[in-house]
Amino acid sequence: MSPYPKNILLLAVFSFLLNQVFPQVVKENNYLLGKAKLETGQYDSALIYLDNSLQVNANNPDAFFSKGLALYHKSQYLMAVKEFEKVERTSKGKGSVWIARCYANLKDTDKCLKALEIHLTSNYKLPESTLMLDHDLEILENDPKYIDFWKKGNWYTGLDKTIAEASYLIKSQQYPEAINLLTDGLKKGYQKAPIYAKRAEVYIKVSNYRLALEDLNKSIDLDHRNAVLLEQRANIHYLTGKYKPALEDYNTALKINPDEMKYYVGRAMVLNKTGLYEEAINNMNHYLIYYPGNDSVWYHFGIIHFDNGNYLDAINCFNNSLKINQNDARYFAARGATYLKTKTYLYAWKDLAMALDLNPKDSQSFVNKGIAAINTGKNDDACFCFEMAKRLGNKDAFNYAEKYCK
Repeated sequence: MSPYPKNILLLAVFSFLLNQVFPQVVKENNYLLGKAKLETGQYDSALIYLDNSLQVNANNPDAFFSKGLALYHKSQYLMAVKEFEKVERTSKGKGSVWIARCYANLKDTDKCLKALEIHLTSNYKLPESTLMLDHDLEILENDPKYIDFWKKGNWYTGLDKTIAEASYLIKSQQYPEAINLLTDGLKKGYQKAPIYAKRAEVYIKVSNYRLALEDLNKSIDLDHRNAVLLEQRANIHYLTGKYKPALEDYNTALKINPDEMKYYVGRAMVLNKTGLYEEAINNMNHYLIYYPGNDSVWYHFGIIHFDNGNYLDAINCFNNSLKINQNDARYFAARGATYLKTKTYLYAWKDLAMALDLNPKDSQSFVNKGIAAINTGKNDDACFCFEMAKRLGNKDAFNYAEKYCK
């Protein structure tokens, strides 16, 4: 449950500031709230916000699509179809797979197959394996018409099959085989952008960021309005300390797809690294208007405050993470480390003990717990902690052990 389900004041303030802070990217606020409610499974609330949005902009295909999804999840299939049909007017094939799913649930094979054919001949075509395992379409798996549709249709190209096989190899951690397959696909003359993008995915999995970046650059050169690729490249730039190009990629991704709120989180992390603390805070607050129940984002928000020495704000963020999820060692470890900074040693010791219960291989938490133990008179525990940290390879632990545990 969200720690702030009724934080109306925060919502009102930031709703007012949206156009000032993010004028080039923010869409109508009811739509964004509806989309957020949809993605967090609050379908009735989503429908209220989306209907309000459509009163402001009666021709927003994204609102129609989100409304269709909400109705689909509520098993109101015929109503959902009407919304997806509105999407089809401007984006042929985008809503058709959902129309097919709705008709599959209604056991209307003819209308299902008609919609499925539109989808399979569109730019939105899903991988064959996804459709073969689709729990809605499986309803018709014994229907002769459905079987004949797949048997006679030639819906997937050599490129499609190569990408699908590569995805399987990646999922099963057969990374060299995936790279060889995709490289062969390039030699066969398949469309290059998706091949480079998929091969970059493999290189990211094996932490070869140099080759991943090379392939992403090639893919983006060919598909320069692909926000997903820009986010992936931004992440690599962030991990390798290239914050300026990371920021440029996040800015571009948000111009292309301003509805994707996770880009604000990534941009906030980059802004923090470039010293733009206030801008980082604005980006995180903007995200949390719509997704206040995301414990991981509260954690990263706390890290931003911690990095800038605002420890009370950091503790508040870590508190929010822990209200939502007490099974992640990072949250206790981070709050414990922050309590150390405020010299609240007993609280620090308790949090770090919890962190180590969840993750006994965290050498830094052993060091921090040892420091907290020294300051609360628990010398034996401190020496135990420093010894465990030494065994885990923490260099600082040797100095602390030498100082306190002779």
